[in-house]
Amino acid sequence: MNGRCAFMRVFLKTFGCSLNRADTESITHLIKEHHLEIVDSEAEADAVVVNTCTVRGETEEKVLRYLSSLRGKRLLVTGCMAAVQPGLIACNFPQCSIVSANNMDCIIGALEKKVISVGSGGSPPPPAPFSRGLVYTIPISRGCLGECTYCIVRLARRTLVSTPPSTILTMTEKAVASGALEIRFTAQDTGVYGLDIGTSLHSLLRSASAITGRFKIRVGMFNPSSISSFLNDLLNCYHSNKIYKFAHMPLQSGSDKILESMRRGYNSEDFIKIVRRFRQEFPWMTLATDVIVGYPGELEEDFKNTLDLLRLLEPDKIHASRFSPRPHTPAASLKQVPEPVKKERSRIMSSLRLSIQNERNKRWVGKEVEATVVEHKRGVGLLARTDEYKSVLIKEDHPLLLGSRVFLEIIACSPFRLVGSVIRR
Repeated sequence: MNGRCAFMRVFLKTFGCSLNRADTESITHLIKEHHLEIVDSEAEADAVVVNTCTVRGETEEKVLRYLSSLRGKRLLVTGCMAAVQPGLIACNFPQCSIVSANNMDCIIGALEKKVISVGSGGSPPPPAPFSRGLVYTIPISRGCLGECTYCIVRLARRTLVSTPPSTILTMTEKAVASGALEIRFTAQDTGVYGLDIGTSLHSLLRSASAITGRFKIRVGMFNPSSISSFLNDLLNCYHSNKIYKFAHMPLQSGSDKILESMRRGYNSEDFIKIVRRFRQEFPWMTLATDVIVGYPGELEEDFKNTLDLLRLLEPDKIHASRFSPRPHTPAASLKQVPEPVKKERSRIMSSLRLSIQNERNKRWVGKEVEATVVEHKRGVGLLARTDEYKSVLIKEDHPLLLGSRVFLEIIACSPFRLVGSVIRR
């Protein structure tokens, strides 16, 4: 390594999902291993590493605007956009290095000189060891087995590659021993974890729940079709007090016609049955879901079916996105719903989302709950998580409570979180 790289100051910017954020932690660890300096802003940096997301057109535009704002810096672009749209990056930013997530061994060299490494070879970066805070994210797998017609991420992340259970369990043990209280198992689809290496999500959760220590596991997003064959085993795992009673399961549409067109592998009745099974076991659990508004071929009746299903199931958290065609995906070639129609449906969906979330949270007001304080927001207060993974803001600024198990009275709410007051530790 020459002198210039040895004294390089590097800033990292991340767009996108928890898997991307975990990859950024791996890159950070790699950079520190090579004795380069990590800085807190672009202004301080000689080089900027941008971990990109390309899941939606709106996000892609944000990434491109950010890249355009960087002047006089060595630039390295990684993440999903680097993997699936390297030409778009190279055309607009010809001097930057482009390295896909499966080619992380090129990162250090790409900080020193221009490198383009986006081939399908290589392997995903290993999870970074736990270093700070109370929350630790472990990518249990990358890639998926789905065939969703709208998804560009499956093209970027490619086929399923699961992290060996021994690695995950060892990293969990070390993180808990070092003070981590919340372990997040993340993936594009945690439900297919292990199918490539002869194991399963429920087997991993059983083993992880047996680890000694005070901590809880948050299971990341899984698709209905991925867990249906082992739903009973999964529900049994959730009875462990080491696992948050939280499920992130995308609906995407309440119309069976649209779900079939999307190639989601389930219908609305399948989704309803799984949600009801979870709530039979855990009535106060938190259900998060995702819906797409304006998928090609979506008629008013299809949209109404989605609204009706959300009203029926009342998810605690709804992420609604307006469909945007992504390059290289089958849905991009279909007849698109007009933008004014998508915009109006998005407005209606947003209103319903806020109403449902607020009504769900109002049911907690007046309850006394146990929670773990996991974050101190300076000038705002503390953030705690109930066993159901409800977010509770504690407005009293008691930084010494960080990491504590507390009893709270829920005194107020918004569509996005609860507000609690400490009763006792």
